[in-house]
Formats: sequence, structure tokens, C-alpha cells
Amino acid sequence: MPHNDRYHLFYIRITPGASRWNGISMAVSDDLLHWKEHGPILEKHPDAEWLGTGMVQRVGDTFIMNYSEELVRGHQQIRFARSEDLYNWERIEEVVLRPDPAYYLDDPEDCCEELPRWDSLGIVNALQDAPPPYTGFLTAHAADRKLKAKAGVLGVMTSMDGIHWEALPPGTPADLFPNFEVPEHLSFNDRHYVMFSTVTQHGWRYDDRALARSGGTYYVVSDKLQGPYRLPPEDPMLIGSRDHANVVMAYVGRVIPFESGYLFYHFWGNDHIDGRVGLPKRIVEREPWVLKLEYWEGCEAVKGKLLGSGISFSAYRVLRQPGRLPTVVWHSPDDQTLTFGNQGSTGGIECALDHTPSPTADVTDWSDGRVVEYKVTVREGTGIGVFLGERRFCLFLNFKHNRLELGDVKNGWALPNVLEITANKPWTLAYNAEYDLKVFARNECVELFINNDYAISYRLDEPLTLSSLGFYSEDSSGVVSELKIWEMK
Repeated sequence: MPHNDRYHLFYIRITPGASRWNGISMAVSDDLLHWKEHGPILEKHPDAEWLGTGMVQRVGDTFIMNYSEELVRGHQQIRFARSEDLYNWERIEEVVLRPDPAYYLDDPEDCCEELPRWDSLGIVNALQDAPPPYTGFLTAHAADRKLKAKAGVLGVMTSMDGIHWEALPPGTPADLFPNFEVPEHLSFNDRHYVMFSTVTQHGWRYDDRALARSGGTYYVVSDKLQGPYRLPPEDPMLIGSRDHANVVMAYVGRVIPFESGYLFYHFWGNDHIDGRVGLPKRIVEREPWVLKLEYWEGCEAVKGKLLGSGISFSAYRVLRQPGRLPTVVWHSPDDQTLTFGNQGSTGGIECALDHTPSPTADVTDWSDGRVVEYKVTVREGTGIGVFLGERRFCLFLNFKHNRLELGDVKNGWALPNVLEITANKPWTLAYNAEYDLKVFARNECVELFINNDYAISYRLDEPLTLSSLGFYSEDSSGVVSELKIWEMK
């Protein structure tokens, strides 16, 4: 929520010693990049099992927050609080929003899940003090679905004051996604989009592009504000992970109006429900009904001291070679460009980076992070990647198969080096074309942009010590140039 030239970020928290979410806290920022913790601003009802996600809406000079609570066992209920300054909040105890049984499930006896979903009320133009009537979207289960385990729908609501809401029919058909968590609306040229988060662990497969578990932020589209909403013509996943154990790697994404468009922000998650705020990105309509994420120039503010530019070939060492002849021929004619020559196998080259781990790496000191930019051209073969740290975590461009691959470069059995792939993503790549890459790496969070298009996010299972940088070639020839490395700030 922008207010008084600052940004206010609200999030549900787990207080140490608690088992589930039990309150809402706030952080503040001047630039959407560096956040200062303010602390708790609302506690769950003492008799509630837990407290869930919602949204802050501006109505005149008042701010209204909605959130969910399981105050009645087996039932989610949406409740409200108000504030005049975003820092001091008062619960509105007399207003409780329950599912309307005409459209939505309310009885746990009729639900295949732990409880009927009824939360994450996202309001259209919530930050802009728009006039009523208001439209909201929320996580809900439809009452009329034949397949009870596929009842998840995008719920639709309307209100005149932001506190009292009336149910409308669901905004999506049956059997589209398991749930529509944390929905948020945005529009371009009278075309309507609703982003939401969803995940599957072992259940039915909603994602035709996935072979296994998947999760992230998706979107649906409609000609009308209140729906019905349908799948877009291209990939509905904006950010997330497919075929990977960590289905909440980059899970909840939201938007904030910025200049003449929107910025997209998200959080990083892991199996321990430990969250971090991701770098903001521009969200744009690349063509009708197709949303894409792009590099936001505001992220230049995280670049600190320039640690190095160029290749400095003498500082690099070639990774293990099994025989007398090199598997890849590496060469730098001018200490500015690095050429790699195809010998029909794999190989790597790396140099040490000046690096002092921060004692507060998980809080506010970003100096242990690195921003790496370079250009690459591949003339033939499979591809080239950059790897970081002692574990040699690699972001690899596979030109042969048109995909991005992530994994660790390790010594192979009877081979010099191999890439053990843990994740991949389709990506169109062309030989003899120059690509501009931006890598943001801090602790266990790594992001990649290609030609300013958002490419991929990855959260490692262990922190990444950025003490070295290298390049890994697989059966390919080409050139790397204009390498620059910055400290994060």
C-alpha cells in the first residue's frame, strides 16, 4: 500500500513458538527493494485456530483490511479491520463474511478438503480509492460441482462500502485449477486478468505442461470484469516451478499500480514456510490475452560496488580434465571476451570472487549477494552456462533443445564435468544471436533475465556461498563478452 511517499507491505506471520499463522505484521520501504520491519499490527482472535491472507483497501481517508480466520472449527470466515494511518488497526468485530450457500460451500461435511476455502479477498483497484460498487475475487469452493474434489473456483463478490459483501456466481468453470489463492485483478485495454496462486502435491494434474508437482502464480482472462474467466492462449504460469519438489519456490505474486502500468512482486518460499520478498518486475501485456514479466529498471538500485569487469583470463582455471587434450578449448584474445571451442564434450572454467559472507545475510545486509551481467553467443552445439559458488550452481542455456536448465556442475564418471539438472523451462534460443543475461544471486535465491525478459527463479535448498564464478560449455562453440560483477547493496 503506497502512502505518504512510502510503501507498506502487510504479511501473515508465524510468531516463534506458534504452529500456524497467528498475526499480521508490516514492513516499510522507500524503493520496493529494501524493507525495514515495523512489526505486528494485528493479532488473530484468541480463540481462532489461525489467521489467513487478505488485502488492504483504501476507501476515502480510511483503510480497510480483510483477512480470514478459522474461529469456528472447520469454517473459514472473512473478517475486517480499519485504520486511519496503516499503523494502528481496530478489528470490526460485528462484521463476518461467510460463504453464501447459494453459490459456495460452507459446510465441512460437504467438502473433500480439510475445510471449505473462503479467504484471500482481493479487491479491484483496492489502492486507488475508486468509487463503489467494488468487485472482489476470493478463494472459494463451488456448491454445485459434481466432482466434489474439484470444487475449487474463483469466487466473485460485490460491495458498496468494502466491508459488507454480496456473493455473485463463481467466475470460473469447474475443473480448471485446484484452488484460486490470493487472487488479484489487473486490466489492459479493457481486457481483464486475474492472477492467483495454486499448487498440487500428489493430486490430480491441472497443469498440462507438467509431469509432476507444480505450483506458482498463474492467471486467467475474461472479456468482462466479473467473468467468466478462461485460460489464456499461452502458458498460464507467470512464475513458479514445474516438476520440482519445492512447489512454493516462487509462489504468491501480486501487483501494485506503478507509473502507467503495474509492478509484479512475489515471495520466495521453501518447505519450512520461510518467506523472502522477491525483486519487483514489470508485468506487461505482450499481446492480447498474454501477460509477461520483464526486468524493472528500478532494480539497478541493488547494484553496489563494481567488483570486476572483463574476463581476466589468467585468473581462471580449467576444471578437471581426464586426458591430455582439452575437452573444450577456452581462449581470451584480449581479456575482454572469452571464446569456447567445441571438442565434442563438456568442460568448465572458473575464477575466485572476492567474497565475505555477511553475518546478517538473512535479514538486511545484502553485501554477500552478487549481480552478474554478460553477453553470450553460441554458434553450434548444445549450449553454455554460468555457475556460481563452491557447489557450482549453474544456469544453462540449452540451444539444442530450446530450454533453460538449472543444476550443479559436478565431476562426471569418465567425463570431465556434467550438469546434474534439477529444473528446466522451455525457452526459444537461436544460434548466432547475442543474448544479454542478468543474474541476481543472494544467499539461496537466484533469478535470471534474458534480454530483459524474466526467465526463471530458483531457491536453493542451502545458502549459496558466492566465492567463485565460472562458465560451463557442453559440446558447443561461441563467445562470452562484457562480463560485469557487482556487489549487492
